Amino acid sequence: MTGSCCMFIPRPVNLLDFVVSIASAIDHIDARIANHHKRVAYIANQIARELGAPQKTQYDLVIAGLLHDIGVLSLHERNHLLEFDDSSDNNRHCEASYQLLNKFRYFSDVSTIIRHHHTEHHHRCGMEPPVPMESVLLFLADRIDVLIDKDQPILEQVDRIVAAVARNSGSKFDPDQVDAFTELAWRESFWLDVMSPTLEQILVSNCRNYSVELDNDDLLDFAELLAHVIDFRCHFTATHSSGVATAASVLANLMGFSETECQKVKVAGYLHDVGKLAIPIEILEKNAGLNSAEFRVIKSHAYYTYRILEPLQGLEEIRTWAAMHHERLDGNGYPGRCTALTIPLGARIIAAADVFTALLETRPYRAALGKAEVRSKLADMAHRNILDRKVVAVLLSNFDSIDAYRIHAQHAAHREYVLFRVSIGLPIPGQQARPTKPFGLSLQPAW
Repeated sequence: MTGSCCMFIPRPVNLLDFVVSIASAIDHIDARIANHHKRVAYIANQIARELGAPQKTQYDLVIAGLLHDIGVLSLHERNHLLEFDDSSDNNRHCEASYQLLNKFRYFSDVSTIIRHHHTEHHHRCGMEPPVPMESVLLFLADRIDVLIDKDQPILEQVDRIVAAVARNSGSKFDPDQVDAFTELAWRESFWLDVMSPTLEQILVSNCRNYSVELDNDDLLDFAELLAHVIDFRCHFTATHSSGVATAASVLANLMGFSETECQKVKVAGYLHDVGKLAIPIEILEKNAGLNSAEFRVIKSHAYYTYRILEPLQGLEEIRTWAAMHHERLDGNGYPGRCTALTIPLGARIIAAADVFTALLETRPYRAALGKAEVRSKLADMAHRNILDRKVVAVLLSNFDSIDAYRIHAQHAAHREYVLFRVSIGLPIPGQQARPTKPFGLSLQPAW
């Protein structure tokens, strides 16, 4: 990715703030895991601090704790992870998390920690490549949190939790790490922090001495990573955000946006569905049309896109454009029922690109539409004041060229999706998520 001569964000974005917000969304999926990722991050950080680990190690464990289950792809997997003595094979979600995260330059060490975070201490010896001690520590922190009964006073549980951990010292858990945890466990403040409603602030304040800031290129890379995390959960949408981001940025360029503004539009396109991190997996992966109750749940994703991006200073405009992609000029969109008076041009471009891309993709309830039908539907939505008329006019006037860019981007995303599925031992679904190659466009997708 090429750098830009000027920042399209007013200030670098703090990576930890972004990751904390993502963890909050993941923890929203299921009441049983509310704040799980934050508690694991805090416990791992505190044990590492007790052991005298370097600040970077402490920071990496916080990031790893916040993201350790980001690769969970099914409700079945989620249920098993809530059992202390889980005997199921946890390698798949660990490997999935690793594959999703490892290409981002700041996650090289973090992704390796996560890759092995269900490796028990006594299985670690002799493994090649070597399993980091941080992975075993993250496993310990994860199991400590699973032992906590969220319905009982935390200080009444300390003896039981310490005893359960001690019984597994030298087998499941590293003895030195268990000793460090035992020292922590006798401090009431440790447990009160773990269960504190202000845990997020406590966690962030503990890491302020070691900070990572995202510049333009980092933000684009991280936004694309999140798009894969979201889209790869369902083969029908495995390339969707990549298509939207590219179509929207090309469309913005045709409408006179500057290079930096087009980059912002592309980031917003990658992030427009980030709120789906807060949607139950069984709804996202349902291979049929949604019932009315499920549709109401899925509609909330645009709201959660706004809330995930809300705390991040410097992303205010990107947040608005991304979160308003289902708002409609006639006031019948969602989640804010906004009208033409309050929907900015960037959001109108994302909305048009989203509809354009979605209509050209197969869904569980319909086949991909042909170009003529897509043109007709877009024109009709503009005529009825649902989509912006000027935006749609530019889109229709440049339909084939924008579509060529979209398909090229979705081909690249599909290759990534295939590699991801293969790497975690899953079969490649049908070609539903694969875009159709347009006549006359020379592309060489590797499938």
